[in-house]
Amino acid sequence: MAFLMHMLLRKQDAGIFIGSVLWLLLSCGFSFGVESDINCLKSIKASLEDTLGYLNSSWDFNNNTEGFICNFLGVECWHPQESKVLNIKLSDLGLKGSFPQGVANCTSLTGLDLSSNQLNGPLPTDIYEIIKFITSLDLSSNSFTGQIPLQLSNCSLLNVLKLDNNKFSGIIPPELGQLSRIKTFSVANNQLSGQVPNFNNTSIKVDSYANNPGLCGKPLEVCGSPAKKSSIVKVLNSNNVAIAAAAVLLSS
Repeated sequence: MAFLMHMLLRKQDAGIFIGSVLWLLLSCGFSFGVESDINCLKSIKASLEDTLGYLNSSWDFNNNTEGFICNFLGVECWHPQESKVLNIKLSDLGLKGSFPQGVANCTSLTGLDLSSNQLNGPLPTDIYEIIKFITSLDLSSNSFTGQIPLQLSNCSLLNVLKLDNNKFSGIIPPELGQLSRIKTFSVANNQLSGQVPNFNNTSIKVDSYANNPGLCGKPLEVCGSPAKKSSIVKVLNSNNVAIAAAAVLLSS
């Protein structure tokens, strides 16, 4: 009997010990997550030029109350009293600078909207490492340059990808066609060329690619289509006629 009681007490102690360890791990993970998200917003604020003062007036980090960052302009949290950032919406705030890589510290972020600002420069080539769980990314109406990063194709949770009204050049990575969840996609008004990705979503129309004269492929004109070749031949023939006519005039 004493042996059985001893074993039961040992099991009970083991259960308490395991429970304590789990509580400690979860607490540490929670604290780290909260601190990480606070550092995320601090980094974003530090890396951007706040020309209109919106962030300076709203993002005050001299506050230690739980969930205080959830009251910041453009910040949405998973829960009002929990400093875990769900969405960052900083559209049309007059912000200047490059893509804020500190976003990586917002480890639970699902939405990022930096549209209609004055952001410039290329997007990070390792952008997937920064926005792994993003479902909506809106960088439209800025001045981003360079190529669209191939790594965006790894962001498999993306439903919305808006890169229109920038200065992106080169090709659109064909691998973006593998984004099976994509519902909204736009790269209109850039300097892109080549074949567009083959999306399964039929709601992505011609307007998504407007004002990129070098683009081709469904739903645009077929790449290397006879119509294009015919136009080139017509231009060449016209030039030859003009050259021949000029030669006749010179010889007469």
